[in-house]
Amino acid sequence: MSGLGWLTRGLDDVPRHDGWLSEREREVLSRLRVDKRRGDWRLGRWAAKGAVASWREVPLDAVEVLAAADGAPEAFVDGYPASVALSLSHRDGRALATACDAPAALGCDLEVVEARSPAFARQWLRPAEREMVGKLRGERRELAANLLWSAKEAASKARREGLRLNVRQASVLPGSLTRAPGPWRPLRVVWEGGAVELGWWRRESSRLMTIVSDLAPAPPPVELAASRVSHHRTS
Repeated sequence: MSGLGWLTRGLDDVPRHDGWLSEREREVLSRLRVDKRRGDWRLGRWAAKGAVASWREVPLDAVEVLAAADGAPEAFVDGYPASVALSLSHRDGRALATACDAPAALGCDLEVVEARSPAFARQWLRPAEREMVGKLRGERRELAANLLWSAKEAASKARREGLRLNVRQASVLPGSLTRAPGPWRPLRVVWEGGAVELGWWRRESSRLMTIVSDLAPAPPPVELAASRVSHHRTS
């Protein structure tokens, strides 16, 4: 495949057993003691493994997803590097996984459209972004604040930095804001110094998804086929 692929999964999609996890993945899971953390981790791995399986057109139980030294997810197929750039995010019982061909940079984020405080805006948004958000009202204001934040987080993941990176150095240009759910819409992230990264955003009900990559220009992300993520061990 080419371009960008995306897949979402919910807690109800994740098998109750752990047979779909590799030995090394089960070792990671065994070190997680908090139930919510374990649930979120299993959900994220289920979505990530499904995305890689669909992208590479292989059975899900051939896929392994482990954290690299910098914390970013890395995919393996039959024990070998999968040559897939992978990013994942989860929020409130839902996970988003995105995939494209390596060595592209890729980051994604999943958020809930919710009210954000003035303190949040001062901490994470640039003055021009705060001014833009401040001119909006109601749900459009909530959408804008969350979209700007989500795009910054996705862009920081694409740089394999996460929130170690000062995202206030990034300005998000989301283009047209619409409250209606619908197709993917383009955005740009401009960093201090002039670096520009391209991305996409999409709203589904109360959830907001963003994807940022260095594939320029890339067509809108393609939803990965659910039929390719049904292969898993039952032991």
